[in-house]
Amino acid sequence: MISDRWPETDATVVRFGLRWLLWLLLLIVLPFGGMGVTGLFIVLWQGDASGWPFLPGLVSLFVLRPVWSWRRRVTALDSQGFWVMQGKQAVLIPWDSLAGAGIYWAPFGRTHLYTLELCPRGDIDCDHPLLWEFVRDVAPLRLGLPRLRYRFDVRHFFGVYEEAFRRWAPPGVWFGRVEQPSHYRPGAPDRAGHKRRIREAAARVTPGP
Repeated sequence: MISDRWPETDATVVRFGLRWLLWLLLLIVLPFGGMGVTGLFIVLWQGDASGWPFLPGLVSLFVLRPVWSWRRRVTALDSQGFWVMQGKQAVLIPWDSLAGAGIYWAPFGRTHLYTLELCPRGDIDCDHPLLWEFVRDVAPLRLGLPRLRYRFDVRHFFGVYEEAFRRWAPPGVWFGRVEQPSHYRPGAPDRAGHKRRIREAAARVTPGP
């Protein structure tokens, strides 16, 4: 459920969406967008639109679109647990609801992938408005951890989460970094299933008199 509470004043705040947006702007969108602008000048100067001069700009918009919706997504850690916030909405994953938390990592080309794994003890709401995009169904790390968990792709800023969890997580929750096979990938949310369940839930709602 969406909480009416907010993190404590001394919480460690990580602007998850903004960090992703800035990284894409610097490394992907700006170069491709620049190529698109260059293509536009070529068209205006030579009057020739061959070679798809606008394609790089379209590619940059395609890459930016999903992250743009996350730009206001913020996470925080305090003595209560792990928070996810967007705008005026906030949800708390309490520490006592987690069977474990840690970071998976794997080689990825010349760099590495890092994902933050939050493994709840009980059931997960796969259609929670703030959390559904982070739900994954994968094999557990060890006996006692669930398949369903929350996974955050933190490949460009994993260190800040590692430090925050070491500060705030109760003993026994944080299991640290765990190496994964080279074919490991963060995966994607079940968008089709989410849309289907939302439609089915809406269909079951009958209007009042």
